[in-house]
Amino acid sequence: MFTLKDDELQKLAKFLHRQSGLFLSAQKLQRLKRKILDVFREHNIENFSNFYHRVKHLHEDALIQDLISAVTINETYFWREHAQFELLIREVLPDYIESKKLNTVRILVAPCSSGEEVYSVMLAILTKPILLEKLNIELVGVDIDSKMIEKAKRGLYSKRSVAKLPKNLLETYFTKIGEFYKIDDNLRKNAHFEQVNIFDAEATLVLGKFDVLFSRNMLIYFNEQDKQRSFEIFYNLLHQKGYLFLGHADANSLKKEFFVPLKKGKHLYKKV
Repeated sequence: MFTLKDDELQKLAKFLHRQSGLFLSAQKLQRLKRKILDVFREHNIENFSNFYHRVKHLHEDALIQDLISAVTINETYFWREHAQFELLIREVLPDYIESKKLNTVRILVAPCSSGEEVYSVMLAILTKPILLEKLNIELVGVDIDSKMIEKAKRGLYSKRSVAKLPKNLLETYFTKIGEFYKIDDNLRKNAHFEQVNIFDAEATLVLGKFDVLFSRNMLIYFNEQDKQRSFEIFYNLLHQKGYLFLGHADANSLKKEFFVPLKKGKHLYKKV
């Protein structure tokens, strides 16, 4: 099996950036080399030139998707950073009820990975029934990784993934199947998942506008220029006065002309 030279890793880093917006230094790819070579082996790639020809000229989407899966960290779990879900159900959504401006509230999770965050939002809302009495809530999750989208649609999770969930929610909304937990079909059918690259202007336009956007721990993969592009995309995806939840490492360089902070330390922002 061949290995990857430094100049080939640099070319690979540039390709991934052009393809997906992921900013991964050659040094980081060096640490991920084993995973990358596993993908090459699965696709019968004999050398880097063969790989580059197949993705650049033959546009082998399955190969590109497997490579993206290999170099991104998709580890997540239910109830992660739960304080933000509490803000959603105790302050953000009640604000829409009190204003009486909306009957339908659209919530976007980008990226949604394998669906835990989307379903966590849904479960949090279910703990406060008045929200569903007063509002129609639409939940959409998008991710660049098609494998994660398929997993989200299946709604089947490991014991580790659901370990942080309150016991009553786990017992009410999940069915244990062997070593796994399957989310209730009614919940699964009410979540909409799409494979989308947020830098694809046409694809994001089709998604429409949202009132709440969760984007947690995606921007750590981007360089400064692409972070700014992301904030502009978030701005355009949200309705006026829409809410943005970010991860603790995502808010650096957030444009004040786009968003203002609402809760110190909670990483909740409002569209200007």
